[in-house]
Amino acid sequence: MEEKLVSAYTPAQLAKYLSYIDLPDKYGPSPQEFPNTEQGLKDLFRCQITRFPYDNLTCHYSPTQLAEIQPERIYSKLLGDETALPSCRGGYCLEVSIFFHHILRGLGFAVYMTGVRNRLRQGGIPQGEYFGCRTHIVNIVRLPDGREFHLDAAFGGDGPTSPLPLVSGQVTRNLGAQEVRLIYGNMPKQTRREQKVWIYQYRNGVEKPWNSFYAFAELEFFQDDFEVMNRFTSWDAVQKRSFVVVKFIRNGETDGLPLLQGEGGPESEDIFVVGKIMMVNDEIKLNMGGRTRVIDSYQTEEGRFAALKKWFGISLCY
Repeated sequence: MEEKLVSAYTPAQLAKYLSYIDLPDKYGPSPQEFPNTEQGLKDLFRCQITRFPYDNLTCHYSPTQLAEIQPERIYSKLLGDETALPSCRGGYCLEVSIFFHHILRGLGFAVYMTGVRNRLRQGGIPQGEYFGCRTHIVNIVRLPDGREFHLDAAFGGDGPTSPLPLVSGQVTRNLGAQEVRLIYGNMPKQTRREQKVWIYQYRNGVEKPWNSFYAFAELEFFQDDFEVMNRFTSWDAVQKRSFVVVKFIRNGETDGLPLLQGEGGPESEDIFVVGKIMMVNDEIKLNMGGRTRVIDSYQTEEGRFAALKKWFGISLCY
């Protein structure tokens, strides 16, 4: 993975991306000079997830109800051509993570994609066995010093807010009291116990038990693998009729939000994820590190479109 990988995006496209995500000034505008360090990766990841939301809107509002996951199509959807304004859109997991994969490549990172087995949720809590052939996607980055990190840029509200080191059991603070980690172990139904997988786990406080969201192996997946997955995952979103948008919020970008006293995060040039705003079917929800609360609701399609514009800056024109 040390050989320099070719990105689907040009230097001009990468420069537009860097300008849009609004990194701290210390990084500069040149894609060729982006530091391949742990701090650089962390800042890049946090800027990515606070600019490009997880959403499944394409699965509902495009003519084909099938997300287009070719890298150039995704870039066009999110950022447009050289003179276009960004759309404020994101996408569902395959769209956003394939897009981010080619950004990482273009910035010089050694990176590969792999497929993920999710657990189904009941009442919002993952339970039971790990589902399907592969229903999700993550990126794995190796830094020049050999350390590897898991990056999940599109898992919705329970996704990590930092790159996670591939170190079994190392705990990382997530949003609010939530903690996350990776465990190197086995899925319960595995018969070949020597074939270890990485399991993404969370707990909502130090006194709470750990629970597992998904599992993945260190096996490289390619674009054509995800083209097959996309057929099922797009169909599944349409069948469930669930409308979801999740965008993380960074410090210094809370204007217009109905914050309670003490919310908003530190005043700092460093980048912190301080909350998340979500559309879940007919409600808009806000979580600033504590309890999730409803801040808006609607009953009609026109109301949904108005809420997308008001809270996410998204204009749908299907």
